[in-house]
Amino acid sequence: LDSLLQEIKMGSKYRAVKAVLFDMDGLLLDTENIYTLGTQTILSQYGKEYTWDFKAKLMGKRTDEVARMIVDHYELPIPSEEWVVKSTAVYKELFPTVSALPGVAKLVHHLVKSGIPIAVASSSSTPAYQLKTTNHTGLFSLFDHIITGDNEKVKNAKPAPDIFLHAADKLNMGESISNCLVVEDAPLGVEAGINAGMQVVMVPDKRLHSDHTSKATLTLPNLHDFKPEDFSLPPYPYTPVTHVIFDMDGLLLNTQNMYSSVSARILAKHGKEPDWNFKMKVIGRRSEEVAAMAVEHYQLPYSGEEYLQIHESELYALFPTCDLMPGVERLLRHLKKNNVKIAVATSSARNIMEMKTQTKHTEIFSLFDHIVTGCDSELVKSKPDPQIYDLARQRFSDCPDSDKCLVFEDAPNGVVAGLAAGMQVVMIPHHKTGKEYLLPATQLLSSMADFQPQDFGLPPFASDNSS
Repeated sequence: LDSLLQEIKMGSKYRAVKAVLFDMDGLLLDTENIYTLGTQTILSQYGKEYTWDFKAKLMGKRTDEVARMIVDHYELPIPSEEWVVKSTAVYKELFPTVSALPGVAKLVHHLVKSGIPIAVASSSSTPAYQLKTTNHTGLFSLFDHIITGDNEKVKNAKPAPDIFLHAADKLNMGESISNCLVVEDAPLGVEAGINAGMQVVMVPDKRLHSDHTSKATLTLPNLHDFKPEDFSLPPYPYTPVTHVIFDMDGLLLNTQNMYSSVSARILAKHGKEPDWNFKMKVIGRRSEEVAAMAVEHYQLPYSGEEYLQIHESELYALFPTCDLMPGVERLLRHLKKNNVKIAVATSSARNIMEMKTQTKHTEIFSLFDHIVTGCDSELVKSKPDPQIYDLARQRFSDCPDSDKCLVFEDAPNGVVAGLAAGMQVVMIPHHKTGKEYLLPATQLLSSMADFQPQDFGLPPFASDNSS
């Protein structure tokens, strides 16, 4: 009765959902293209071609089944065990390069912030899962449970419902199994979800014939098009903005890796290794503060000033070579073209900012209405204090209200600063940034290339008008 009342109240189209179970390959991570490349690499050694029609039959199956089917189908002169060895070697090189698919980080983050239990239910083995998520540890830290295909409780592979039933059990769903929502890309996974008595949202490969998608409760082109309220889940809470303020290091420019590599070299000289948790505490602060904190934390034989001098002498040679992060140029030009006012609020001093931008990025940075740097005469406190974002807001010619400003950040301290300034914050973090630092953000993305301006009432990209 409670579920029925909730559905009526929310005006939802489908049965109310209390937990969400995600497949991984081809749904959360773009591994299907990796599989295609790796499989064709091996098949080419035998003069064979990997076709889409056959690939569609393999999607969602466990490694041992896939190996047996490939060997049999192509009549390869090797046992299936040897195929597993060969493919594992190829995938070991390819898997760490895999990217997250559109809308994934946004949806997963939203569900966790809303208190919805979530789990991964993947046919991948544990070693394969670990390889594929090498550069996505932060994203996967958001899930309550990860169930892999080699789990001892998963006796039968998809399309059997075992893996989804076990995931529901781990989420303590009890008799509410039918209130779980499965999100899948593969026909076998859809069948497994249905066999478990659950609703299934399918995000299929666009090449997949409609015959393979008809059983799903709902079919979508990507997860950006998923509307949580259709399943009585809390809707996205974003509100319209008119102005956008960007952090710089690690967000617009790929300089954070430079800072990390130089720090690691200095620490190695003293037999020490970088502490990731420490980095999370200092990233986004002014360089003088970071230097003093580093010397104390690592007990280095320098003053803060000496450490900073050593650090900067190496960095200055690297800064002019930095590149724009993915999606940055497209978004900045789009906002400028649509007369959306934009600014930068960076903890870097003005001369350091110019060192990073003048060689390769002068024209792009000329698009900003103004730039506030860490050495600004009116700036007293650094991030996580909100002052720099409030100052950037005040310097817009029309001085908008705080709630009309959207902040883009990569660092936890910057997220805290933006929120404290009364603004919504889109976070695009380093892939190792963990759950505790991700949750406060208004929205989480894996790349600026995945940003949907219309989420915040901004003009959509030309190709997104239909979304």
